[in-house]
Amino acid sequence: MSLLAILIGLWGIIFVCLIVLMIYRGVIGRNEETELMVDQAEHRFKEEQENISNRIEQLSKPIRILSIAAGALLLIIIGVWIYTGLS
Repeated sequence: MSLLAILIGLWGIIFVCLIVLMIYRGVIGRNEETELMVDQAEHRFKEEQENISNRIEQLSKPIRILSIAAGALLLIIIGVWIYTGLS
């Protein structure tokens, strides 16, 4: 296998993981309310919304890292492709 094929395969894996995380975050965030007004009887709704917000916040860092990795790897792939074409 050539270096370019390995890099493209690695980029594909990273990109699929990124898409899966973004879809998961979207599914979780679908039930999130931006503003929640509840009384004491509905206190469990507040805790549920806080849990959803925490889960979304925890996903932000891996999504950011995978986005940067996919972008950097794409630039490397383009560089290798151009270098291979010029050689």
